[in-house]
Amino acid sequence: MTAPLHPRGTLRARFEPGMARPRDVFRRLGVGARSCDLGDQGLYLAEELVAADVGWLGQGEQPEALAILVLALMIAQRQGSTRLPLDPRGPLRALVAEIIRLAALPLDTARVLRTITHLTSAPRFNSVIGAHEARLPLVVEDGCLYTERSRWLEHRVATRLAARLAPPAPNGDDTPAALDGFLDELRAAAPGRRALTEEQIAAVRVALTGRISVVTGGPGTGKTVVAAAIVRGLARLGIGNIALAAQTGKAANRLTEVIGQQLGHGGEAPVAQTLHRLLGYRGGRFMHHAQSPLPVGAVLVDEASMIDLELVDALLDALPPAAPLVLIGDAHQLPAIDAGQVLADLAEPDGVATPRVGTLRHSFRMDMDDVHGRAVYEAARAVHDGELQRLFDRRHPLAVPRTPGTLAFRGVELVDTAPFPGKHSRPQETTLAVATTLWHHVEGPRILRLAERVFAFHEGRVAPEQRDELEALWRLLGRARILTATRALPTGSLAINEHLHELALERMSVAGRPDFVPGEPVMITANDYQRGLFNGDQGIVVRADEGLGRHHYRAVFRCGGELRPFAIEALRDRLELAWALTVHKSQGSELDAIALVLPHEDLPLLTRELLYTGITRARTGVAIAGSRAILLAAGKRRALRYSGLGPRLRRLLTTSSARGPAPG
Repeated sequence: MTAPLHPRGTLRARFEPGMARPRDVFRRLGVGARSCDLGDQGLYLAEELVAADVGWLGQGEQPEALAILVLALMIAQRQGSTRLPLDPRGPLRALVAEIIRLAALPLDTARVLRTITHLTSAPRFNSVIGAHEARLPLVVEDGCLYTERSRWLEHRVATRLAARLAPPAPNGDDTPAALDGFLDELRAAAPGRRALTEEQIAAVRVALTGRISVVTGGPGTGKTVVAAAIVRGLARLGIGNIALAAQTGKAANRLTEVIGQQLGHGGEAPVAQTLHRLLGYRGGRFMHHAQSPLPVGAVLVDEASMIDLELVDALLDALPPAAPLVLIGDAHQLPAIDAGQVLADLAEPDGVATPRVGTLRHSFRMDMDDVHGRAVYEAARAVHDGELQRLFDRRHPLAVPRTPGTLAFRGVELVDTAPFPGKHSRPQETTLAVATTLWHHVEGPRILRLAERVFAFHEGRVAPEQRDELEALWRLLGRARILTATRALPTGSLAINEHLHELALERMSVAGRPDFVPGEPVMITANDYQRGLFNGDQGIVVRADEGLGRHHYRAVFRCGGELRPFAIEALRDRLELAWALTVHKSQGSELDAIALVLPHEDLPLLTRELLYTGITRARTGVAIAGSRAILLAAGKRRALRYSGLGPRLRRLLTTSSARGPAPG
């Protein structure tokens, strides 16, 4: 569990006597920030900006209004927005009301909105809020509030994208004969490969005929199959040194594995890496940039919905002008935690005037001939369409409400936590009881029993006679996960992991109270380039005998296709339990089943996109634990995806068209 948030105290010295009670206000706002999973930085940023402006804010509710506005902007950015519309009749009203409610502040929403309008309507001397290109922390443009950095990044990214989208593309409209022949090959099944569908072939054509293109599709629509075909097509067109990348190490490893299977034998398949590693991130800066471009002929990025604006800017800066860029992902998933949703902006039908978007609609992951796979698919579609009430129709065969004790992890199961385990139980007890039940259904006890075995490792490789057993344990662990909306709160991943760790300690014969015990899943929380482990990589703790005559606990991760042990002590500052993951951290995962635990309170971050992303991690089983009212409220709330990237691109492309074709 994280510690309660507290203001730094700088306001206490700066506020004049008789003004609002800053310590109490910021303590309460800290509760609201924690409920929205913003972390300390949200509260501290709000406090510092108010402290900087205290000289001109005056008395009354202005300091509180500015602090609430900053938190509202951070919540919007947390959901992929680069900016927040300031219309008091729009999303700002709902955000302000929710922050006041969560912080339990005795403030009137309408009055706070009027104060925000006053603060943002015109620049003031010595203010932290400016207009357009002002170099101030907060900037108002087009009736929206930006952080100054987000506005600057948005403009840079739009300029670079416009240069790539401006006609003519490298191949123009004249499709090379080699491309036509290659596309014909994709229509015919080859040994070890299946024939591509016409919509997949259309996506490949889009990707091979421009300097920037997008391939988007839902879960199981064959995006990675298309990626492999694009790699082959680029090579057929004479483009070499193709770089594969993803936002997380787990997604990069999976991309390498799947494309390797698709491309077949030999050294034909390139090895994917994280974008940070591709760009040479060291010491807070990138080694590759406009003056030191990437030595590549093309770049293909998977799980591109997870890439924030700053990373896209760094990639476009380092990419040679003639090198094609292909972005692949699901535009309906959650965006990155930081500001920006470039994939969704480019994939939006009315977003950019370009045909370079290939859309995949047919899902192969959820087997439509299997009633359970079809149930998951239909549930995801119901969420996507904003019609969650379909899940509660008792006449519908795809969703049958059950109690936690009868969970089968097949199809879609709705667990109303309100009456469980007793009518008078506290919310915290309810969550832990449900988590315990779900832990049994993700086979936690069985995993712990299998992990009692001591595995022998020689030079970092498991003994050949134990390889199959370790791989079986790995597969069992990867079948299911508990997913949460937040890290904090009693229903968050931290609290659930702590509770399940206590259950593991009770079942294991271990000395003391170690932080990790054999059989527990773990996750890397920061890139470790020295060991080849990356943020989001998941592993398992085992007993390992490395030839010293005794065993130690080791965290095993898949590296280069093999399961390798790492000393827990060396990873301790970047290692945490992973029985439960946030939905954000689960992106890029494919599981047989998931259990999604909802908070006890309705929160701004509970959105349709969060539900969709969580449900689509599963192939055959989804259990949603929470109240019906909160589930339905989340299904009605769309993520705050407010971005100026599309309008900027349209203006730049219109200006470019008026000037005539770019030299090509």
